[in-house]
Amino acid sequence: MPQTLAAGDLAGFAKVCTTIANEAADARGFVSVRSLLARFRTKLILRPLLIEGMLASDPSSSNASGRSNWAVLIDSETFPLHPKEIDEESAEHPLPSRFRNTVAHELVHALAFRSTEFGVRLRTQPKDEDDMRVLVRAIENETERLSPLLLWPEKAIRELVRTKAQAVTIRELARICRTMGISRYVLVSRLRLLRAAEYGYLDHVALKNIAVGIGEWVGAGKAVLKGWPTFINFERNIVPEPILRLIQMEQLPADAEVADQSFVLCGGSNGSTEMDVPAGVPAVPKAESMKIQFSAEDTSRKPGSTFLFSMAKAS
Repeated sequence: MPQTLAAGDLAGFAKVCTTIANEAADARGFVSVRSLLARFRTKLILRPLLIEGMLASDPSSSNASGRSNWAVLIDSETFPLHPKEIDEESAEHPLPSRFRNTVAHELVHALAFRSTEFGVRLRTQPKDEDDMRVLVRAIENETERLSPLLLWPEKAIRELVRTKAQAVTIRELARICRTMGISRYVLVSRLRLLRAAEYGYLDHVALKNIAVGIGEWVGAGKAVLKGWPTFINFERNIVPEPILRLIQMEQLPADAEVADQSFVLCGGSNGSTEMDVPAGVPAVPKAESMKIQFSAEDTSRKPGSTFLFSMAKAS
């Protein structure tokens, strides 16, 4: 009985999610919940639940084979949304990112039950209900890797790099979160998935020689940088030593890395600062020196508030 998805199976699911997102996106690249549901031929039902969301069969409707279609059930107390809000969702008025990610999460689950409908031929076919349950659990373990593909489509990333002549900025990334209706976590996770793509995005100046991650304010004006998820893409794999250390330690105090008291993470108001840092590879983290621009999103500094940060090689 298979315990995990084969690499080829996961790649197949990823390709399907990428295709669906491109097809569901509007002219500006925004993917609405209603368009995703339509593409998956799945109904959305808001009702009180004990969890945020779940996938269920919909006995009130059936497909051409006579089988029940699927429904995504969402907890109406966690997300008190009116159907009109869902019908009229747009890039100007996206639904809450947590709601959008919950829906995308459950739609990825639907691929486990309807993979052949979307052209995925699993290398290991489930033989019985026990096998199917194992497959569903395996897909559950990969859902957070796949759902970002549905929410920030490849066509929008293509347009981003097409219009850029320098590395993407924190302000631009924060704007993408707002206009695409995605969380910071989804944005960074989606960038990380570009490593499996074959479109040359990682060679483009917009996304080269930069690391992007998430930080959190923890109280008393103090912030920490989190080691995961982090998007890292530097030439020759020579990475700023603070990023290498961050990944190993899981989090670092932000102000311990910077001497510039005017920088936002040190209590100031400037969104970026330049600094010279060691750089290298994990085995030799201080192989050379690199000038970087350390930038952070200026958000609420209340404990628990998160923000995007980047470390980019300065020109």
